[in-house]
Amino acid sequence: MTVEGQGRLSALEYAELVARIQQAVAEAVPPGSSLLVVSKGDAGLLEMPGLRAAHFPQDGAGGYAGHHPRDGAAARAQLEALRRRGAEYFVLPATSRWWLDFYSDLAGHLASECELVADVADACTVWRLPGLEQGAAGAPPPGRPQASIDQLRDYLEKLTSTDTGLAVLDTADDLAAGLAPLDVVPVSAAGESEEVLAELERLAELGAEYLVVPRSADAWLGRHPALVHEIESRCPMLADQRHLCRVYRLEPVREGSA
Repeated sequence: MTVEGQGRLSALEYAELVARIQQAVAEAVPPGSSLLVVSKGDAGLLEMPGLRAAHFPQDGAGGYAGHHPRDGAAARAQLEALRRRGAEYFVLPATSRWWLDFYSDLAGHLASECELVADVADACTVWRLPGLEQGAAGAPPPGRPQASIDQLRDYLEKLTSTDTGLAVLDTADDLAAGLAPLDVVPVSAAGESEEVLAELERLAELGAEYLVVPRSADAWLGRHPALVHEIESRCPMLADQRHLCRVYRLEPVREGSA
């Protein structure tokens, strides 16, 4: 469905648009980030698990301003003011892409000063705002919060369902337990590559549908390149959330020569 340029969306079409926006943002923005969404006051567009989303434009209390910006200069000024207060990303839904034509000052600022991190035609465009200067008032503490088990669970719940069989490569020993009520079976990374592949084979035969590889396992996988090759050559990738996990469709995997 083409969103830009079409008439008013039905309730179903709009719900599908919101879901696509949420997915695009989840894949492009690190957990814990603060983002501004051109929302037209819709609180549903701020439902971003693991993220801090706010309306744009907004009033003095942080609620929706109730109207579009007066002009591009006003839109740019508010974006800069909110950036200085800690906003890190700006999200423009596909239905609001006309902003880039109408608010030329804002469009120029986004193009020249901000980093484009996602541009999904039927969902949204996302920019990373320039970093705050050292010591700027209201600046967030340095460093990026690590993705939590809650954020990983929320992401997997949206991607699958509670009764979908998930095998999780577990390098922390307690990760799988924290993902309840999802149907999760841990695959221990304590053994050798051959043992991991054999366990994946067994779980696939028992009906597990997907393999979840958390980003916390990246360092361990870096020491087992043959295992990575076996997984990627035999299991189609379903999703790659660069700050949370990769998800593969779990198919029988022959023991490799790791």
